[in-house]
Amino acid sequence: MNKNSWIKLIIWIITFELIGFSLSIMTEANIHSWYEGLNKSILTPPGFVFSIVWSILYVLLAIAGWMIWQKRENIEMRPALYLYISQLLMNWAWTPLFFQLHLIGYSLIWLLIMTFLTLLTIYSIKNKEKLVSYLLAPYFIWLLFANYLNYSIWLLN
Repeated sequence: MNKNSWIKLIIWIITFELIGFSLSIMTEANIHSWYEGLNKSILTPPGFVFSIVWSILYVLLAIAGWMIWQKRENIEMRPALYLYISQLLMNWAWTPLFFQLHLIGYSLIWLLIMTFLTLLTIYSIKNKEKLVSYLLAPYFIWLLFANYLNYSIWLLN
């Protein structure tokens, strides 16, 4: 990989981390006033865990997205690109749906669709770019856990 490619990858990572940071600010505004008062699963991790996990996942998502984007001209990669972009936009939209609008049930449906799109992304790329599917696997697993947490909040409230 040449120097220009490394710079572009670093820009992708920084951009994703900045988006994640922006979403965390949006989340923080509703933690004390709303989220803390909700009934949650006993498996809900402490708040700092979410920050650590999402920082790592956004690095993995950025690398995976960058790798897919590099091959965007390849017609065989386009389904994976479209699926990846769709689930990513849904990811970024989930936070305001849940934490600002407090749409717990709608957020759960949104999250289920997003998780399914992520699974389709992994499946569509696993034979073309195996590394991308490996990079997306921890994110997919976390989304499954997030579905459980969102479902628990919906059920208990």
